[in-house]
Amino acid sequence: MHPALADHLNPGCVELAEKLTNCHAENRWAKFLGKCNALSEALNKCLGKEFEVRRKRQMIESRARWARIEARWHEMDMDDKEHAEFERAQRERKQEN
Repeated sequence: MHPALADHLNPGCVELAEKLTNCHAENRWAKFLGKCNALSEALNKCLGKEFEVRRKRQMIESRARWARIEARWHEMDMDDKEHAEFERAQRERKQEN
């Protein structure tokens, strides 16, 4: 059995989910003998396709997010190096005086 599907997360599969629910309601005993199996398999395929689409989109978003994070880390590292260089120069000036 499938979990309750959110219409906004699975818009392409709503119709199949409704058909499967209706099939189960109309065929209380025949559903145990495979009456609704074709609809169930179609819904599984639909959900699998939507899962893959969502997974690919999330992977792209994740890679972009990591690129921004790594760029910021690089900036912070460069800032640290510049700050360390500035402090070293100040210490050298103090030692000269």
